[in-house]
Amino acid sequence: MQAVILAAGLGKRLRPITETVPKPLVPVAGKPVVEYTIGHLPTEVDEIIFVVGYKGHMLRERFGDSTAGRSVRYVEQGEPLGTGHAVRQAKPLVRGNFLLLYGDDIYGADGLQRLVKHDCGLLVRRVDNPQNFGVVVTDEHGCVARLVEKPKEFVSDLSWVGAGVFPETFLDIETPLSQRGEYEATDMFNVLIQQGTRIYTEVADLWLPGNTHEEVQHAAEELQAVKHGT
Repeated sequence: MQAVILAAGLGKRLRPITETVPKPLVPVAGKPVVEYTIGHLPTEVDEIIFVVGYKGHMLRERFGDSTAGRSVRYVEQGEPLGTGHAVRQAKPLVRGNFLLLYGDDIYGADGLQRLVKHDCGLLVRRVDNPQNFGVVVTDEHGCVARLVEKPKEFVSDLSWVGAGVFPETFLDIETPLSQRGEYEATDMFNVLIQQGTRIYTEVADLWLPGNTHEEVQHAAEELQAVKHGT
C-alpha cells in the first residue's frame, strides 16, 4: 500500500516559522511534525508519495528516495487549489488502494492501523469547533452519509481529520470549484457516496493538528506528556 502525504501548503498561519521551512517540517517537540506520522504508518505501507509545492525541495533533501524502510516519491502541486486538487496530483503514481494523510497533522498508530483494514474509510474525531473542519454525518451503521466542509450551522461534531483510505478510482473523481475557490476532498467523498461506495469510519486514537502556533504548542505539550507518562 502507498501513503499519499499532502505537503504543499503555504502555512500562512504559521509564519514566521514557515518562512524558512514547509509546514510538514515545522519542529514539534524536537523533530519535524511529519516524522511522527511516518513513524506511525502501518506495516502495510511500503511507499510514501509526497505531494509537494511550497519549499518542496526541503522535503526532497530531507527524505530523498527512502525513509524508515519505505521508498519515497514526489509529485508537484503547481497551484494551491485545495485538497481535492492536491490528492489528484498523485494519480500517475498510485496503484491500488492508498492511505491519504495531511503532512502537518500527527496521527496515532492504532487509528491508522484500524483504518487500513477497510477498502474505503475515514479517520474521524469529535471536536468542539466543527465550523472549522470538514464534518461527517453518519448513518445508522456508522458509515458516512455525507460530508460538509466547514458548516456555518451545526450538522455534526464528528470531524474528518485528514486521513483516509481510498480505492485508486477515487482519483478519477472531478468536482467543481467550491465557494471558497478550491477543489475540496470532501466534495469527492460525497461523489463516492452517490456512486454507492460505503465509506467506513474509525475514531482516531491520537490526532494533533498543526495549522496554527497554538496547535503546534498544544501538540508539543501532548507529545511531551505521552513521553513522560503524564
